[in-house]
Amino acid sequence: MKEIRARLPKKDISVLTSIILCISLSIFGISSLKAEEADSLSIDDTMMSELQQTEPYIKERFENWTLKCIKPVNSIERCEANQIIFNQKQQPVAEISIIKLPKDQVAVAAATIIVPLETILSEGLVLAIQELEPKRYQFKFCNSLGCYSQIGLTDDEVEALKKKEKASIFLKHISSGDQQIVIPMSLNGFTKTFSNVIQP
Repeated sequence: MKEIRARLPKKDISVLTSIILCISLSIFGISSLKAEEADSLSIDDTMMSELQQTEPYIKERFENWTLKCIKPVNSIERCEANQIIFNQKQQPVAEISIIKLPKDQVAVAAATIIVPLETILSEGLVLAIQELEPKRYQFKFCNSLGCYSQIGLTDDEVEALKKKEKASIFLKHISSGDQQIVIPMSLNGFTKTFSNVIQP
């Protein structure tokens, strides 16, 4: 497996965590969402102002996953299943955050995936869950921390994340030329973590 040389700086992980919580938790207010791609996801200005008043914290750890929460002033606690993915040199190369969505939607969960800058955006990224058909998703935007893809997950996909052992993110990076890079994602601990994410 070829490692990504452009990595997410360790000093930016706490900032990245705040941003990903802001983005993913704002999804609670969405009324409808396509499973293939969460086109309607957006940053909620209200949540942004709330985040300025508090900091995200790790409530529990379950193997390779953490239950990351935030409790805005005058609001309820909101949590997500989160994993920062490291390469063999223990450098952070990606982050995924998953929340539950309200019932009566095609997608039962929404995920935000952050990968390093200089990723080839036109190629998108592919999420491959063990034994399921891989799906390609487009990037939404990039900032100083990385490039973001926001996706919807069906019930079958969430169940696969719970029952299988591994999933992988595929992308192309400027450092790899035409070669596709594989970022393996451990699913150990996902089931317990996701079960503690409160459905809105």
